[in-house]
Amino acid sequence: MQENPLVCTLTAADYRDREGAWLKLGPFVKSSAAIPGGLTFTFTPAIGLRDSLTELVRLEAECCVWMTFAFTDSPEAIQLSITSDGADGEHGIREAFAPLARR
Repeated sequence: MQENPLVCTLTAADYRDREGAWLKLGPFVKSSAAIPGGLTFTFTPAIGLRDSLTELVRLEAECCVWMTFAFTDSPEAIQLSITSDGADGEHGIREAFAPLARR
C-alpha cells in the first residue's frame, strides 16, 4: 500500500483559489521543464516572490502530502522543483501544474 496516496484535501473552490494564486506568479516564470518525478520551474527573482512561493509550498504540503518541494536560490533565479514518487505522482504533478508550466 502506498504511504502517501495521491489525494488533495482541498475543496473544488479552494482548488480554484489555489490555482489562481499559482497563476499570479506566472509572469515570473522564466522556464519550466519536466524532470524525473515531476516538474521544475525557474522564476525571475522579484521582491516578495520567494516569500510568496514559500507560502504556496507550505499550503500545498498541507493538502498534497505526496508532493515534495525543493528550492534552489541564486541572484539570477529561484528554482522550484516539485516531485513525487511513482508514475502516478509524476503525472499528478505535471497535470496539476500544467497551467503554470505553459506560461
